Amino acid sequence: MMGRTALAALSLLLGTALTAHSQEPALEGTIARFAKSWSRGDAGGIASFVAAAGVSLDLEGGRAGPLGSRQAAAALRRVFEDYETVSLRSGMIRIVGGTPQRAFGELDWVVRARGTTDTERRVVFVALVREERGWRVTHIRLLR
Repeated sequence: MMGRTALAALSLLLGTALTAHSQEPALEGTIARFAKSWSRGDAGGIASFVAAAGVSLDLEGGRAGPLGSRQAAAALRRVFEDYETVSLRSGMIRIVGGTPQRAFGELDWVVRARGTTDTERRVVFVALVREERGWRVTHIRLLR
């Protein structure tokens, strides 16, 4: 027979797992909408995901942030001016815990420089925080 402490620990563990699982569809939906905006090169759409405290960007032009949505959109526009999307696929998505809850997602982005046929593969790393309005982006990092 299970002791009270073990039963309480198991209940807490199951409750935490169920909470994380029930929020995963919301996180996946946020990543999917973010990916759709990224695929279209919609800097304004991406900026609509910015967390209340701003977003940090680690792009080809260096690091910046935290930035508000307007500043983030301006920086992202420069990235999208140089590249066009060939394909975009969602990769790993994880809730990592914490208070407030934090998560990350990765997008596999195949691009080509405008006016060329050569493609390059990039990874778009997105860090998120759970806010009252849902999952919001705190960091975007573009990796080669």
